[in-house]
Amino acid sequence: MTDWLDDFLWRASLAGLLMVLVAAPMGCLMVWRRLSFLADTLAHASVLGVAIALALVWQPIAGVLLVLLLIMGLLLVSVGPRRPLSEDLLAIISYTGLAGGVLLLGLVGSGNISLEALLFGDLLATSREDLLVMGGTVLVLGGLLIHHWHALVAVSVSPEIAQAEGIPVQRMQLLLYLMIALLIAVMMKIMGVLLIGAMLVIPVNAARPLSRSPEQQLAGAFLLGLLALVSGLWLSWHFDWQTGPAIVVAAALWLLLARLLARVMGRQ
Repeated sequence: MTDWLDDFLWRASLAGLLMVLVAAPMGCLMVWRRLSFLADTLAHASVLGVAIALALVWQPIAGVLLVLLLIMGLLLVSVGPRRPLSEDLLAIISYTGLAGGVLLLGLVGSGNISLEALLFGDLLATSREDLLVMGGTVLVLGGLLIHHWHALVAVSVSPEIAQAEGIPVQRMQLLLYLMIALLIAVMMKIMGVLLIGAMLVIPVNAARPLSRSPEQQLAGAFLLGLLALVSGLWLSWHFDWQTGPAIVVAAALWLLLARLLARVMGRQ
């Protein structure tokens, strides 16, 4: 009997599920901490990391992690762990990283890397090796989330109250930044640098009007992310659309539906 992982659609579905599993809690923490722009900044700058990896004959994920960690270090030094990140600074890093990465890719030669797949992802091209890397990443991030969930939520909602409770605020913020960098470095291959931020932000905002607690919003973000994945894959399969954009469009439609449902429930 043929191994079910030989089917590209099953591999894509499993990769998408792994992404949703970790994107829901990470997206909640980012939205609560008002770090939505940080996801786009790191994702766009990942292009520069891929280009550097090609120039140095490294694995792409190594170059991406190097660039993302350098950016996180720059942000912590220039802004500090307690002050909110400047949206202007994030925008400058985002545009510079994306433009510099595209230029460097042209200079070193993109090789087997498709610029379109890099920007918009290629979920259907997920390999067994990709699944192993994603699975390991989900285990690491999931373990950290379970162990530090209360502290991460407290720091995301109110750093002052968290510090009063004895939570090491600076260490938790640094841990959150490192987790975001790892998530984007691994998941950008399936959703692309232009779309990975959408899957971190849209399902969380879709769940917000239907939630009355952080746990409810987390559960709602996971459910809506899963619905976006399934419906996006369906749209891609039946209408021959690009998979990544189809999933994001589906997520936006579920967001609109959730807002309408919340309005109806409010009137009742």
